[in-house]
Amino acid sequence: MIKTELKQPSALFIACAVFFAIIFFGLYWTYSSNRTISNEQQLLLNGISRTQASVLERRLSLAFTSTQILAIELEQHGGRFEDFDHYAQNLMNSIGGVSSLQLAPNGIIEKISPLKGNESAIGLDIFANQKYREAAIRAVENHTMIAIGPLPLVQGGIAVISRSPVYLFKGTQREVFWGFASAVINLDNLLESTRLRDLVEDGYQYSLSRQHADTQETVIFSHSEKPLSDIVATTDIPLPVGTWKLNISRDISARLNNNLRSGYLLSIGSAFFLALALYAILIQPIRLRRLVEDKTDELKELAYKDPLTNLPNRRYLNDYLPSFLEESRRFQKLSAFIYFDLDNFKRINDTIGHDVGDKVLETVALRLNSLCHEADKVVRLGGDEFGIFLSDIANKQEAKEHAERVLAYIHSPISIDSKEFILSTSLGIAMVPEDGDTLVTIMQNADMALYQAKQRGKNQSVFYSHDMKAATLDLIEAEDDLTKALQNDEFELYYQPQFDLQTKQVFGAEALIRWHHPTKGLIFPDQFIQLAENTGQIIKLGHWVLENGISYLARRREQGLPYILLHVNLASQQLADPHFVTVVKSLLYKYKVPAEWLGVEVTETSLLEDVSLAKVLLQSLKDMGICVAIDDFGTGYSSLGQLKNLPVSLLKIDRSFVMDLERDQADRKIVEAIIAMAHKLGIKVLAEGIESKEQWDMLVSFQCDFGQGYYVSRAIPEADFNAAPPIQ
Repeated sequence: MIKTELKQPSALFIACAVFFAIIFFGLYWTYSSNRTISNEQQLLLNGISRTQASVLERRLSLAFTSTQILAIELEQHGGRFEDFDHYAQNLMNSIGGVSSLQLAPNGIIEKISPLKGNESAIGLDIFANQKYREAAIRAVENHTMIAIGPLPLVQGGIAVISRSPVYLFKGTQREVFWGFASAVINLDNLLESTRLRDLVEDGYQYSLSRQHADTQETVIFSHSEKPLSDIVATTDIPLPVGTWKLNISRDISARLNNNLRSGYLLSIGSAFFLALALYAILIQPIRLRRLVEDKTDELKELAYKDPLTNLPNRRYLNDYLPSFLEESRRFQKLSAFIYFDLDNFKRINDTIGHDVGDKVLETVALRLNSLCHEADKVVRLGGDEFGIFLSDIANKQEAKEHAERVLAYIHSPISIDSKEFILSTSLGIAMVPEDGDTLVTIMQNADMALYQAKQRGKNQSVFYSHDMKAATLDLIEAEDDLTKALQNDEFELYYQPQFDLQTKQVFGAEALIRWHHPTKGLIFPDQFIQLAENTGQIIKLGHWVLENGISYLARRREQGLPYILLHVNLASQQLADPHFVTVVKSLLYKYKVPAEWLGVEVTETSLLEDVSLAKVLLQSLKDMGICVAIDDFGTGYSSLGQLKNLPVSLLKIDRSFVMDLERDQADRKIVEAIIAMAHKLGIKVLAEGIESKEQWDMLVSFQCDFGQGYYVSRAIPEADFNAAPPIQ
């Protein structure tokens, strides 16, 4: 009897203990499941928020830029704007999202385009209006563009007004405030370019806001009807007028509550029935715990692993590199970060296909992994960009040797689907802690070094140096200036006469480009052509020279001036452009200029890059009737024997052989031989750099056909060239 009383409490205790244990673990599993759902939702919202913020940033930045464009136009024209309506309409058509543009001299709105529907704003004194006065004063004092809003539009919808102060004689002691250039940006139109409205229909919520510069209060531009829920993804949108924020959420509380109720019921039911079987009850918590751990591991793997290459991704680097850096600092380890991408990888995707490009990336990832030690980390940062963190190295030379191994491994041929690919890469190396001890600094410095590696010809590695930052910023500024120069039409063609040595008559000219920089004055091509070639803008620049040269020939015909043969210079990138011949044909047709009036000049160096490709293009031009000339002959280590296979009409002897013609017997023999051999091939000869009558007379005695140089004329503007008298 006593034993029975003792056993009953023990059995009941065990059953109760198991029952409550199962309930506990069931609730824990439900909570973990809800947390997993929330984390997945957060990851999804983060991705959507970044994508939509990127679209908004592009559209808003472009819209805000319209006021800066107007401001620059006013500053360059001394505050005068003759054809504002036409210019404003073109600007709004090209940018989009701008409903009207305004000019406010001295802060009083005088011009609005379009005027219809905005008549009430004419005459508005911005400084006198309490709503706009404070922001306007701040913009003038700080020389910065401002944004005002949100404001309701008369036509309906919400808008933001961007205002940019305009200064005459900007940057000088005479600088004076002119007024404001403003743009009314229709937020509803801009939001149509995103998926925010579609997302709202799918059950998402959003808000677009900024912080007021003075009150620090949150100003909401647009939002969904339903308020934001608990799980919110926030993305900063950096704009010329400050940082805006995009918040996106989705209410999944019903789903979480249903999951919670289901979890509670399941836990209680399972505990009740499984309490009858002690062994099953005892193993149930283990299974639940294992399921939670597996789910957690699975989420970590998805979050930190690149699905294509199985390498750690950028998120992994962002989360774990700070701890690696802290460890290196604590134990005084020397580390290095190598940042690189594959040179010209886009060509593989564009010409062969993304499936082949993916296989190439997989092969590169395998090779990189095989190079590194276990403590090192290889990361795919996105696209064809990779990073290697060398966690513990002896010295800088070891990082250099590792980079050289990467260059060699990637340069080894890759065979995919019976096709062989040979790749190259450019690497930027930042030493830790010498070149930075934070993720942002290290990435920025390694990126600068990578940029320098590409500038130096690619397929090499470059260490970051402290003077590199200043050089990179100067180069970026020069690239921006060149881009603005093309946009603002700051270039002009000069013309250097080309003359017949026998008749002393001008028969043609060489078109030479000049840059009228707004602050640096007149810049000659030797100071910016290399920059244009390195940045890929030489095609646009070459097209500008070609079109302006052909339009000049059309103007000569309209003015009744004598015919001339105009030569324009071609860069090596233009010779490789498959559309170049089509562009030339279309421009000749557009300006109704005969092809025989146009000549092209190519250097020996550009020809030698790909002789076969250049031959096809030049032959097409010659078949059209265009004169093909070889410029700077004698400096590119080619031979006259190569010319017999090229469609050449004219050979230009480099000025280096002409400048000492009176004194250097070797130069005389070279020039005489070039002329004689060219004539045997049926090619005319032009001597460059003639600077004296003695040189002229000697070239005449050598039977040279044509010449150009300072003896007759430097390169001169169009008006001077048209008015130039004949050679005496």
